[in-house]
Amino acid sequence: IKNDKSLFFAKPQTLKAVKDVSFKLYAGETLGVVGESGCGKSTLARAIIGLVEASEGEILWLGKHLRKQSAKQWKETRKDIQMIFQDPLASLNPRMNIGEIIAEPLKIYQPHLSAAEVKEKVQAMMLKVGLLPNLINRYPHELCQLKQKHRKHFLKP
Repeated sequence: IKNDKSLFFAKPQTLKAVKDVSFKLYAGETLGVVGESGCGKSTLARAIIGLVEASEGEILWLGKHLRKQSAKQWKETRKDIQMIFQDPLASLNPRMNIGEIIAEPLKIYQPHLSAAEVKEKVQAMMLKVGLLPNLINRYPHELCQLKQKHRKHFLKP
């Protein structure tokens, strides 16, 4: 990222949500953006993944100018770039179970996979992040309830 400026307009002045942010990430590195509430963390992330338009600067990913990409090119790029929203539960579809939520990007970006292959990959991903495969048919709010139940048992064994 070089000199990203994501601007929002309000009357009577322009709000500079992000000003002169520059950084480089190398293969294998992970970046966490930390700051006070309202300092522009989410705006920066949204500009990087193309959810808001940066008014100036360059956003490059593997040598590609992201601000100049077509919708088709963005679809390819989004396979590699992700954003974790501040309230992940609010960003999950409450009508979809955990298995369906995890399977959705596989079905979009790897449509050639059979149903059995998708299920196998979903279960592998669940194990990778510490979710037991028997939770595959649970809904997001049920995971929160399970977590609260386990916390209660931990505090009062």
